[in-house]
Amino acid sequence: MKQLFEYMGGSSDERPPWLNLPLSSPLWGLWWGLLICLIIFFCGQASKFIYIDF
Repeated sequence: MKQLFEYMGGSSDERPPWLNLPLSSPLWGLWWGLLICLIIFFCGQASKFIYIDF
């Protein structure tokens, strides 16, 4: 897990040995699709607190 977090955080350039997905794998599309769905789902949650009437 430590290797994975270091790789994801950018402190290490080498992938963990068990994470050998080629860049053309369809799993990357699923991963990015999941991230986009999470961003769309949560993007409006904080915007209601921006406009405050004084």
